[in-house]
Amino acid sequence: MTTPASPWLSPEQFSQSCAALPLVSLDFCLLRPGMAGPELLLGLRNNRPAQGWWFTPGGRIRKNESLASASARIALDELGLPATALPRTRLMGAWDHCYPDSAFDPAVSTHYVNLPHWLALSTDEAAALTLPQGPDQQHVRWQWLPLDQAARDESVHPYVRVYAQWLRDKTS
Repeated sequence: MTTPASPWLSPEQFSQSCAALPLVSLDFCLLRPGMAGPELLLGLRNNRPAQGWWFTPGGRIRKNESLASASARIALDELGLPATALPRTRLMGAWDHCYPDSAFDPAVSTHYVNLPHWLALSTDEAAALTLPQGPDQQHVRWQWLPLDQAARDESVHPYVRVYAQWLRDKTS
């Protein structure tokens, strides 16, 4: 009997994988009620790719991990969002995200096939999120931006600006 491979790769293995294969990831586009309409949760990215940009929270799906398991893990780890909220999420489609760099090597590009999900939260649900931040986390800080602002703000990553436009069209 063989032992299953670890879902974690060494930096060298990850870099080789990024150079040769697309990765599968999912993002959470969380909305809360705001004074000027729905607001989108964004984190300021601490790591490559998309370092220094406001981006939606999310993560990679690991080998042999189901989409449901990955969603529950990422929602809890990145947001403190309980799995009980996940049945209300809606898949926005499959989107290509291509970056000139990768998590472990600025010279290796990354191609994600991203599966963004959106979820409208109540004010109380939004306040209950536990958003990890700091220099050792994916995001150094968080903010809620009105969808109209997120759709045009130059500090928001272009991929997220497209999400915001899509969400604005769906929720208006």
